[in-house]
Amino acid sequence: MRSRWLVMLVCGFAMGAGVVLLADPGGGSSSASATGIAPITGTSTGIAPIGQNAPGQPHNHDELAELVPDKRLTATERATLADQLTRARAVAMRYPTVADAVSAGYKRAGGFAPGAGAHYIAGYALSGPGVVDVEHPLALIYDGVSPTSKIAGLMYYGITRKQPLGFAGPNDHWHRHNAVCVKYTAVGIETPLPADAEVTAQQCAKAGGSFMRQTGWMLHAWVVPGYESRAGVFSHDNPGLLCADGTANTNTVGFCRGT
Repeated sequence: MRSRWLVMLVCGFAMGAGVVLLADPGGGSSSASATGIAPITGTSTGIAPIGQNAPGQPHNHDELAELVPDKRLTATERATLADQLTRARAVAMRYPTVADAVSAGYKRAGGFAPGAGAHYIAGYALSGPGVVDVEHPLALIYDGVSPTSKIAGLMYYGITRKQPLGFAGPNDHWHRHNAVCVKYTAVGIETPLPADAEVTAQQCAKAGGSFMRQTGWMLHAWVVPGYESRAGVFSHDNPGLLCADGTANTNTVGFCRGT
């Protein structure tokens, strides 16, 4: 397994999500058919690459699952989910501001993306194929990048082949990102090129980055009071998180300008 796959902890940010990458870095004998990873890209599917779609619009095929109406929960699922979300909220509120996160060793991964906020990452927290480990999200999500910016939600991460079982019930829609280019700098991790777009390994190398064909599974959880997402507690984008100028206008990589 190690000879075939590269598991990399990336305190990075791609497509509005902090990233831990499970991906074939290119080369070797692996292929889309051999790995089960299909090349999902923006212009070939009619799904706009980052920087061209507003919060709430799907960036890739995984996010299209959010367009399916939520299914009714059983009484047991509802009770379990309520407990999980209560515990997740408690985890988030341990770090009410960016300053609190930084003091605890979290580092910003990329910029602020409308709909997805700013991700701060520390450690190597993963969800397995089963029930989500509520106490250990990979990333804290904030409504800005200043020391006083407020906590808005959490991001969980799994590197399993299939979508993690996750939270109770069938309505937590996990997603992955494709064609991710990350660049290691003295100050952290940058994404010089947009994810989920027609980016190639050659283009990434030219930009000085490392190319990954596909990330692992990610899940946003908007569990903080005042930052509930009208698109759903597990929506990829939270429509209430906009750039400082009140718009969703971004640079070509997908981050707000001037923030």
